Amino acid sequence: MLYKIAFEEAFALPTSLAENTPIGFTRADASPEEDLNTNLLDIHGHRLRQMDENGVELMILSLNAAGCQGIADPAKAEALSTAANDYLEGQVAKNPTRFAAFAALSMHDPAQAAAELERCMTQKSGFVGVLLNDFQSSGTDGNTMLFYDDERCDMFWATAERLQAPVYIHPRTPTALIDTEMWKARPWLNLSVLGFASRVSMHLLAIITAGVLDRFPKLKLVVGHMGEHIPFEMYRIDHKLDRDRFPTMRMRRDKLVRDYFGDQVFLTTSGHFSTPALHCSIAEVGAQSVLFSMDYPFESIPNACVWFDSLQMNQHDVVAVGRNNALSLFPRLTQAPHNLQPKSAWKCKVGGLRDGSATYGLYNASFNKRTATK
Repeated sequence: MLYKIAFEEAFALPTSLAENTPIGFTRADASPEEDLNTNLLDIHGHRLRQMDENGVELMILSLNAAGCQGIADPAKAEALSTAANDYLEGQVAKNPTRFAAFAALSMHDPAQAAAELERCMTQKSGFVGVLLNDFQSSGTDGNTMLFYDDERCDMFWATAERLQAPVYIHPRTPTALIDTEMWKARPWLNLSVLGFASRVSMHLLAIITAGVLDRFPKLKLVVGHMGEHIPFEMYRIDHKLDRDRFPTMRMRRDKLVRDYFGDQVFLTTSGHFSTPALHCSIAEVGAQSVLFSMDYPFESIPNACVWFDSLQMNQHDVVAVGRNNALSLFPRLTQAPHNLQPKSAWKCKVGGLRDGSATYGLYNASFNKRTATK
């Protein structure tokens, strides 16, 4: 598919890479183009060439995790936020038809976070939303965890709603205390295998069940990695959120969690290139709730795109997931300086018999001899 849009794609600030250590692994024998830190720092070189080679029209860039959320000192977190947003605006301005920006915010003070988001969305160019790396570390030892279902965050949510700035909830590492108690003896489970999804899914469900989306009905939330396990658990989540058992739960009594998907909650395919999982997600929350993303440079652009471009799925759903849903979710992408517009399946080269040859069943060129390579 051509003209794909992706938006869980990280960059690093050259001045803060050592402090904001990326969560990833690079093989000792990796080439320069495979090196994680090199790819985090690169925007207009190898990254753009891979986008061209794999039909990706635009990336929304975000500061690598844990970003501002990993800094317990409020002043330092705010300084990183300002520096990252100023730097990213300049990078996007170099090529705004190929890149856009997510604001990086410190969430120590919701009023300050709202003010910085306002600055990015109204005084700066290229910003289309915000990415938060899960909870905000706080406290003198960094073990205090600030979550955004707290009503003191309502001023931030109100600003995000008013500015039409979707909020992407992205994973991060746990605090030192949680790491010691839960993951030290089993570090292989801490990150992408289980820890990321378990922490982010809890946080997202906390925000929903706290009634945040009911108080701010135009607010949009996004999670990656095929929904951080939530689509597979959707029946059990809705079945067990018994309102008589939990009378203080602030979510509307006449709604299920699944009802928010497609209107206010969306998920992406980032780092989760499984066709059965995609079909499960679409079956549970609808194709209008799902968007393509890659998780570069922690994941391979060609790997993500070959998987997506090979999907055996309704061509209109493929193009909705790969492009058009993103334009509905991020209205600023359709405005200057990006000026992207929805495209048809035919324009994106999805579906059709393009080479004009006879077909013997769409999968194999010969009627009686296997020609496919797989």
